[in-house]
Amino acid sequence: MDKKIVHNRKQRNYFLFIIAQLYVIQGIPVGLAFDAYPILLRNAGVSLAVIAMIPLAGLPWVVKFLWAPVVENHWINKIGYRKSWLLPMQCLLAVFITIIAFIPFTPETTSYLLGIIILSCIVSATQDIATDGLAADLSQSNTITQVNSIQVMGNIMGMLIGGAGVTVCYDYLGKTYSILLLVVFIILSIIQLLIWKEPNLFHTSQPKPRARISYFFKRQNAYHMLLLALLVPFAGSVILAMTKFILLDHGLSVSDIGIYTGIGGYITMLLGCVIAAYLLKTKHPYQTLKLGFSLFTLLIIFWSVLYYIPNYINLISIIAIMTILGIGIGIINVSIYTITMIFAKKGKQSATDYAIFQSSLLFSEIIASSLSMTIAEYFNYLTAFIIALIAVIIILINLNKNKVC
Repeated sequence: MDKKIVHNRKQRNYFLFIIAQLYVIQGIPVGLAFDAYPILLRNAGVSLAVIAMIPLAGLPWVVKFLWAPVVENHWINKIGYRKSWLLPMQCLLAVFITIIAFIPFTPETTSYLLGIIILSCIVSATQDIATDGLAADLSQSNTITQVNSIQVMGNIMGMLIGGAGVTVCYDYLGKTYSILLLVVFIILSIIQLLIWKEPNLFHTSQPKPRARISYFFKRQNAYHMLLLALLVPFAGSVILAMTKFILLDHGLSVSDIGIYTGIGGYITMLLGCVIAAYLLKTKHPYQTLKLGFSLFTLLIIFWSVLYYIPNYINLISIIAIMTILGIGIGIINVSIYTITMIFAKKGKQSATDYAIFQSSLLFSEIIASSLSMTIAEYFNYLTAFIIALIAVIIILINLNKNKVC
């Protein structure tokens, strides 16, 4: 085999390895904030009213597009275009998580803890901007689906490590050492990033155009893509939220729901990512997106039937539901990330454009979850599922009319 081909393949594989560990590290603060911290704080006697504020730490991920142009416009050439942000953000993340590890979890320290958690999420969201930009900059047409599969799978693995991983280790190592283990992961990632030499993307004397949020909206098909990003996560978020409450209403314990919808949900999402990566080798991402929403349609019909015959909600039906839901979410996430990254890559400010999509996706998830709970409270679960089905139909019609990537 030609030495140049072997060298290029090694470079590609090492790039994919770097991207994978960056996405895993980014998922860790999310898992901590949404899964581990609430449990550890409740165990320490902190009130639910205070713990309910912890998810607010996720807001930086919704508004990160506001400072994405800053990340895109400023860097140090000697360090690297994206490494100029990745290295300091990872170092700050290691510092913040170390501080959290040594802060006693008590009602008195909760305000300080919440502040540091928010700072760690701001740092993580900033790293995400640079990582997404790096992925868009260096991915080729034959690796972009791999990159997006790695993105979703890496985030899921990071959330599992930061959430379930910490809570499992808690009984054996205690709070401090369980959280410090995460710092070890981050330090190893920093070392790998220091070793890796980022390719220089700017070989010409022409300066790189400055990124601005307004430039995104001047691009052709930008509004169609933004609408797609807002609609796509809606149905999955509604179904997942309703599934948890229906299972709770039918007598399942909180820990059982955590196993089925948490660990079980993540595992099936990983399976969905693998399926999507395989399908995207030969199919257009719009086709795989349709497949994911077809699974959602099947699931909505399934839940609607069970709504009238709840006696059939048992272990087998729950496993079937979570398998279909997880695979569907995995396929849809990889597909929409591929579609939006291809669009962002074709522009001149990939990190900023992709950050706008990422913020839109997360904003849609939050709105869908909140709206579905409100609808279920004032009407019923079936009404929420019907709204999710309407969203699926609108998306499928939209996909049939347009294909812009």
